[in-house]
Amino acid sequence: MLRRLYSLAADVAGPPLALAAALKGRFGGRWRAQLGLRLYPARLPHRPRLWFHGASVGEARSAGAVIRALLARRPDAEIFLSVGTPAGLKAAEDVFADERRVTVIAPPLDFWASPRRALSRMRPDALIILETELWPNLIYETRRAGVKLVLAAARLSERSFKRYRLVSGFTARMLESFDLIAPSGSKEAELYQALGAPPKRLKILGSPKFDNLLAEAQSPDFEARRLAWAEKLGRTDNAEPLIVAGSTHPGEEEILLAAFKNLEQPATLLIAPRHLGRTPEALKLAQSAGLEAALASGGGAASARVIVLDTVGQLPVLYALADAAIVGGSLRAGLAGHNPLEPAAVARPILFGPWMSSFAREAAGLLECGGAVEVQPETLATALNTILRDNEKKRRMGEAARASLAARPKAAPALAEAVLELLAADSPASE
Repeated sequence: MLRRLYSLAADVAGPPLALAAALKGRFGGRWRAQLGLRLYPARLPHRPRLWFHGASVGEARSAGAVIRALLARRPDAEIFLSVGTPAGLKAAEDVFADERRVTVIAPPLDFWASPRRALSRMRPDALIILETELWPNLIYETRRAGVKLVLAAARLSERSFKRYRLVSGFTARMLESFDLIAPSGSKEAELYQALGAPPKRLKILGSPKFDNLLAEAQSPDFEARRLAWAEKLGRTDNAEPLIVAGSTHPGEEEILLAAFKNLEQPATLLIAPRHLGRTPEALKLAQSAGLEAALASGGGAASARVIVLDTVGQLPVLYALADAAIVGGSLRAGLAGHNPLEPAAVARPILFGPWMSSFAREAAGLLECGGAVEVQPETLATALNTILRDNEKKRRMGEAARASLAARPKAAPALAEAVLELLAADSPASE
């Protein structure tokens, strides 16, 4: 009954919400695929067809790591990767630009029977959902079609847990649909079990989101992009310090700008809004604060005090140019933080606020090794001053952060193996 009520509400409210998101630049906008009307090639005999799905850039990279590990084991596999945001789609297309076995698509919307149409046309053997993309109709239709269902690198914040707990019966039935739920850690496993996930289907396999960060940061392509951005932004050896604030949300830019105006030495601040549609807002806030501001793609970026990033997929490279990195989504109550290991991969000192529940384990590890400091909005300027005036401290923090990332075990091979085991369990040879 609850799913039917959800479906009715989604059919009515979903279209205007999707349109509003598209107008704000937060949506993929590939309507044919999103309505389940895209056509797919015919299935080839004896070749597994797998559908991976994630929300945005981070999940696309997580899926990418698992997909590469899986293709190493099954080079004949056909892979479809769906991502729900423009930035995520662009990142996925960049990652697999030279890989013909992987097709990047937009996911079906969770209304108007779009998941049912998409599944009937694609006919995958398994759907692998990354992290917490729990769309009820997609999950229901996948199970109804007899397709294997996996929740990989399953994350769950305390805030999300409390929301799902409000509809515990509905949530439990969704989780019972999965053949495998692979939490990223023991805490997540406990939360999923408390929500009704069958214990025998829970298997802690870690998160692949961070598997390739170091390798990517050391690639020739990454270095070429870093040098190009250094030239564009005027980052010479004697340039003033650069602070990069990544994935910022409404209310955080004001905090950043106030701290920036209280620095003890001249510096440049680069702000990368979490959603590209907020670029004009961030630029206007900087200008209203009396600071010379420019878009990163514009001609005045090299001389501006505040630069606003207006292109997608560039944040890791820009972290590599920073003297200090600030993780957005952490400076205001009600948020849950973003990935602090991207700046760790390029050995940069890291600052974040107290609201990091989505990356609590990673944040704790960075604090413990001395690679990061936690700040309150009112102490951000003081912390920045301490780091920027001490080159040796910057170096030590950056190296500690990178070493912490390097020590993490890789999760993608184990997840790929788990997916293949599920497929093998249904093959004729296993009967």
